[in-house]
Amino acid sequence: MDRTPDQPLSPRKLEAQARACACAVAHLLWQALVAKRPADRSLAAYLRAHRECGSRDRRLFSETFFAVLRWWGWLRPFAPPFPANEPDPARVRAEDYARLLVAAWLLEDEPLPEVAEIWRRQAGLGREALSTGNGKTPALAQRWRCLLPLGNTPGQRFETAHLLPDWCAAETTNPRRQEELVEWLQRRPPVWLRAQVDPAQALRELTQAGLAPQPHPRRPDAIAIAPPRLNLRDLPAFRDGHLEIQDLASQTIAAVCAPLPGERWWDACAGAGGKTLHMATLMHSKGSIVASDIRTYKLEDLRKRARRAGFSNIRCREWKGKDLPAKKGGFDGVLVDAPCSCSGTWRRNPDARWTLEREEIAEFAEKQLALLRNAAGAVRRGGVLVYATCSLFDAENEGVVQAFLAAQPDFALEPFPHPLAEGQCAGQLRLWPWDGDCDAMFVARFRRG
Repeated sequence: MDRTPDQPLSPRKLEAQARACACAVAHLLWQALVAKRPADRSLAAYLRAHRECGSRDRRLFSETFFAVLRWWGWLRPFAPPFPANEPDPARVRAEDYARLLVAAWLLEDEPLPEVAEIWRRQAGLGREALSTGNGKTPALAQRWRCLLPLGNTPGQRFETAHLLPDWCAAETTNPRRQEELVEWLQRRPPVWLRAQVDPAQALRELTQAGLAPQPHPRRPDAIAIAPPRLNLRDLPAFRDGHLEIQDLASQTIAAVCAPLPGERWWDACAGAGGKTLHMATLMHSKGSIVASDIRTYKLEDLRKRARRAGFSNIRCREWKGKDLPAKKGGFDGVLVDAPCSCSGTWRRNPDARWTLEREEIAEFAEKQLALLRNAAGAVRRGGVLVYATCSLFDAENEGVVQAFLAAQPDFALEPFPHPLAEGQCAGQLRLWPWDGDCDAMFVARFRRG
């Protein structure tokens, strides 16, 4: 079902692509919203199991699936009921999903795919139903009007607040209107890269690959590109360790840590190690970093990335949250990028908006405080402790900081330069999507007395 950019699909192949996409979305929605499996992993598994799908099919499936998830708060009336058991794609009635898929693409600020006309006919809609789907949709507050020709909306209220869980506003202190946060979360994010070599060299390599890179005005090693139509990891720049995929907000954490060459640092919840590698870059491979996580498979990924980039000062160790990887007070600095609700990444992971339960926030905050207190013992006198989450919610951010300071009088918040703007931060910082076309992030920096 693949094609080259200059060769349109035949009517028969277009029909097949429209059906295949509807079947894929039906299966993936069940995985994400009923089984509550991460959407990106479910999509990757589905595509691995369907090797017959070409690159343009895969792109259509991915973009359509994530569009439905992004607008799910408005799209529920257009979706058929979920079956009790995982649907068999071969038995899905594509016509049952046609109206839903048309609605999702009308809401996106993108040109409609060719298959939209097939879905329109399957849904029994008039030609006027697609008249607003030309990539020139109105502002978010009025965008719902494009759904009116589709029916299925009697008495339905389309408010921006419905694009988030109904309890979300009560859990976060937002410095702007709630509608502005939703507007940002509905936009497709760019891909942010981080140069591990001279930024000018990285820009040349990306330009040669036809990717139109845009460096951040204050962080030249942070580079934005539009979502590419190629696998970035196939580029020589990635194979040689010159670039890493890392959101701009995530890149600010190592900047707040500000590790110096020759120091000894511990990245306590390293995961696959994006921040570990960034710290190693800032340290010019001098000194040492212990990277730990409870998930050993993540650490194996970090080992591979460190070898690819040529870092020899990173050591990986499993950490289950209690025993320290070295003697007490053995590190100049410790980073606790704690497991969290990941609500700050809802722009890239819209499925998580609809699967996170409000009760989980308090559970995360309890675990975060325990991790922070346990890791704090590894900081030497006069050393630095940094706490970070990619959460929108007060309880996981300022709430954990306040509870930690109340229990640890030998630590105090320390001001640091704003990583994306001029001026100083008074020991803690919230980054929002509008601060850099990026994820939301929280970071606090402490000094041990």
